[in-house]
Amino acid sequence: MHLIFDEYFKNYPVKKKIVETLYKNGISIIDDKFFLNNIEIPLSSIANAINVNRRTLYETIKFINKNTIVKGIMENISVITDESKVSLMMGNEMVTVYINIGSFPKVLWEFMSITKKYFSYIREIYSVNSDREENFIRVIFYNRINNDIFNELNNVPGINKIVINSPEKINVICEKCEVKVCKHKLSSEIERNTI
Repeated sequence: MHLIFDEYFKNYPVKKKIVETLYKNGISIIDDKFFLNNIEIPLSSIANAINVNRRTLYETIKFINKNTIVKGIMENISVITDESKVSLMMGNEMVTVYINIGSFPKVLWEFMSITKKYFSYIREIYSVNSDREENFIRVIFYNRINNDIFNELNNVPGINKIVINSPEKINVICEKCEVKVCKHKLSSEIERNTI
């Protein structure tokens, strides 16, 4: 997406900053209005958040509407719920594998093969494979996973760091691993039902 924005906004750095910020935050432009999924956001709120004036936003909207490719992109942006912020409180374990540029396909294949081998129940997977951003695979598991997974991941070429977010203290011996403990786990009847 960045390549498209680079091409169409190369002579307009402020408009490019606005469009990239909207895209990154999941805000679409439909009929000259801003939306977060189906909720309309006032233009003044967008201007304040991005720290630009309203006139600059109006000019950016006009510029977008003149270009069918950029208009099509901006009309179809939506937000996906990010469970990573609450998963630890629900007793789930989250593992983020940071990957060297160019190693994403091999690491993804190895990661999925290893987790399959240990019958790990995956709740959500999110990943980024880019030449501009940090590449990673973030997986939320329903429960704690077998520590042997980390020993195997430690030997996969292309992985530079593994961050394990757990609702309780765990002992992992892995050169690339970093463990973070969330002590705000909620307790409820739902938690007692295991998969």
